[in-house]
Amino acid sequence: MYEIKNSKQVELSDRVRFRCIRCGACCRNVEGAVVIEAKDGYYLAKHLGITVSEFYEKYTRMFLLEDVEFPIFTLKVTGKDKACIFLNGKRCSVQDAKPRTCKMYPFWVCPDDKDGFQYNFSTEQSHHPKGSLVRVKDWMRDNLSEEDKEFFREETRAMSEIAPSYNILNKCLKDNTTIIEKVIFYRHLLYETDEPFMPQFKRNNRVLKDELERIIRKFTDI
Repeated sequence: MYEIKNSKQVELSDRVRFRCIRCGACCRNVEGAVVIEAKDGYYLAKHLGITVSEFYEKYTRMFLLEDVEFPIFTLKVTGKDKACIFLNGKRCSVQDAKPRTCKMYPFWVCPDDKDGFQYNFSTEQSHHPKGSLVRVKDWMRDNLSEEDKEFFREETRAMSEIAPSYNILNKCLKDNTTIIEKVIFYRHLLYETDEPFMPQFKRNNRVLKDELERIIRKFTDI
């Protein structure tokens, strides 16, 4: 999960000063920074009127996290200033479906260990903490949907089940291409945009877990 530098933890009851001057600076120099979660890919594809696979192929880059070699996707960038591929001048061209990272900015959120959430406020742009007072609770109400929260919880649950099998295979197999492809397929690509997202996401996580465990059984039986 993407974490913003130069940030501090805040509480829902806090008020922080924030000013956006619509300069587009936070959408530039973002190579490798705007992580596309499965939910983002689904809604952006739906907004653009293309398949989820087409969205990932055209607008994202895949990286492997160091050490664990787990695949993640980030938005492509353009130009010398490494601007987000969806930045048009100083405006976002996918405003109504922009990724959660962008929607939450200058805040970022992550699950805590008590089935709740930790809230953080970024001060990486010098003009941000100089505006009007914003109540954290109001920002979360407007920008963190119930589906976002459900996604967070399912993502945390699923990764706790998938990670052990993935790590075992990653260490045992000489070529981990197959398991990387399975993770990409089930976690990011196997969605129909005319069907609700969360049921598909939960189903795909279950199938991926079973697939990885099946490969382990096959590998250990050899």
